[in-house]
Amino acid sequence: MERFSARRVAMLLGVGVLLCLLPLVISGAVLPEITRIVVLAGVAMCLNLLVGATGLISMGQGLLLGFGAYTVALATLHYGRSYGQAALIAIALSIPLSLIVALISLRARHLFFALLTMAIGQVAFVLVSRNYELTGGDDGLFGIDPPTWAQSDLAQHYLAVAALMLVCLILLRLLASPFGATLGAIRDNPDRIASLGGNPKLYEIAVMVIGGVLTTVLGVVWAATEGGVEPNLFSWVTSALLLMMVALGGRSIFLGPLLGVLILEASRVYLHKYTSNSDLIVGVLIIVCAVFFPEGVGLSMRNSLRRLDASSPAKEGTR
Repeated sequence: MERFSARRVAMLLGVGVLLCLLPLVISGAVLPEITRIVVLAGVAMCLNLLVGATGLISMGQGLLLGFGAYTVALATLHYGRSYGQAALIAIALSIPLSLIVALISLRARHLFFALLTMAIGQVAFVLVSRNYELTGGDDGLFGIDPPTWAQSDLAQHYLAVAALMLVCLILLRLLASPFGATLGAIRDNPDRIASLGGNPKLYEIAVMVIGGVLTTVLGVVWAATEGGVEPNLFSWVTSALLLMMVALGGRSIFLGPLLGVLILEASRVYLHKYTSNSDLIVGVLIIVCAVFFPEGVGLSMRNSLRRLDASSPAKEGTR
């Protein structure tokens, strides 16, 4: 069970401060890519609420990311709504959408749950990519006008960092509550919770709705920072990449998904500047991480730090 302590909050805020200071030491040309990584980190954190905290291996998280981004695009470009109005519409509509997805996909368990979430996302992908009149089809929609205060790359970066910090604080508070402890018990032994009079499915539905709404918020931010949307957001490929980020960083570590995004996306962006084989190298890096850190890089790092702390001279002297 996570702890909502001053130390944990300070650690999160420290990560936010580092991300805010990052534009001072990197090239302005790279800043949009860093902003994109920040948004993906938030989505990966939302996904880990399902995967790590509840044991639901979802392959459809891209559906909510794409829904938030496309709702903003459609509302602003086709219906003349302001960005703020479009954001509120997207968040409001994400609640019934997440509920419908949960009610359908939770009829199955384990692998078939993952396949159902992937299938729902693919249905949305096909509908969006083939509707050229409304959604722009394969070309997507571009020309989204963000608020006046978020016109610059730097302001958009700060918007993405603020959204990431908000999502992380909400998730930490949620996981540190009795609700979060119940999620862990459901993940480990749902039958025992049911035998004690609990209803695991209600908790799982609630988790999918919460994760869906938070992911939609990040989709709204995506629309502002990218200036456009493409149907690939709904694709199973996007959802699979997000799941890979969670696995790389470690689903049992709260900030593990952030580390997974850093390994996958930051290395890809860096290598892309120097070689055309960046995807090949990143693929090899993923294989190495999977072989040597099967439970995630974050968990291995934490265990190593604990072993070093336990074997330090100060600790030895107190025994």
